[in-house]
Amino acid sequence: MTFSGIQGIFEKDTAMDASPTSPVPVTPPNVYQYDDFRVYLRDAFQRRKDLDADYSYRKFAREAGISNPGYLLDVIIGKRSLSDNALAKTAKAFGLEGAESEFFKLMVDFGQSKKELERQEIYQEILYRRNRSRFARLSPSLVKYYQDYHYPLVRCAIEAFDFRGDCDALGRVFDPPIAPAPLKKYLRDLCEWNLVRQTPDGRYTVTESFVEPPATMAAMVRRLNREWILQAADAPFKFPTEERHVSTLLLMVSEATRKAIREKIENFRGEILKMVEKDAGTASGIMQLSLQYFPKTKKRK
Repeated sequence: MTFSGIQGIFEKDTAMDASPTSPVPVTPPNVYQYDDFRVYLRDAFQRRKDLDADYSYRKFAREAGISNPGYLLDVIIGKRSLSDNALAKTAKAFGLEGAESEFFKLMVDFGQSKKELERQEIYQEILYRRNRSRFARLSPSLVKYYQDYHYPLVRCAIEAFDFRGDCDALGRVFDPPIAPAPLKKYLRDLCEWNLVRQTPDGRYTVTESFVEPPATMAAMVRRLNREWILQAADAPFKFPTEERHVSTLLLMVSEATRKAIREKIENFRGEILKMVEKDAGTASGIMQLSLQYFPKTKKRK
């Protein structure tokens, strides 16, 4: 995920009053569209800055009743954690109340927890709250499409095969199979989101619409990638060598070579996508291609 530069005015030498003042009324970014509370704070601050050129971290601190004028910037860039006291003041300063304030607190707990099991439990609550929010009702595809790997898998199958509504037959082509009842739900949702449509002759086809996951919901996409990787773990045992490729290399590389390899992987992905585009209309099945390239040692200082 790419982060834009953090802009704002930080006045170091001017004395300030730590008592809260009334904030300028402003509509903050939709908190339900975020997984990372620091990204949300960055965008919320920038929204205020766009409306008021004189808005600064000092002015925010004055409105929130926080004595340190650089506190918000330190939180945004990861130098500080957000305490419970500052969390409540920050939520109020950015206009978050009720359920939105509770959701923001969940994001903070998720982002600052060091225990993976606890993080998983918190994230399930984040998904539950998001799915019940007005944002989910207005943008259901953004919320749900990347929560369940079945949605992109079914959509891919509809593009590959001549599907005319026989969910029992389509469900059997998957490995593992998908039962007709849940498959009908996936199909119904995809049609409702305008990602799939039924032509006059009865065939279901994929539309040109595409659900682009917002960068603000990166945790959701990471968890979907994790699900795909976990499914790949059984591939060496399920499929003969002529039907799959599984290999691992441990590479001793310099920083320059590490970056160069990553760039080559990105280029390779692009080449594969172009091959598939040329193959459109002749598909006979679905393959999963998962690429992982990550450190096995800590960075040396």
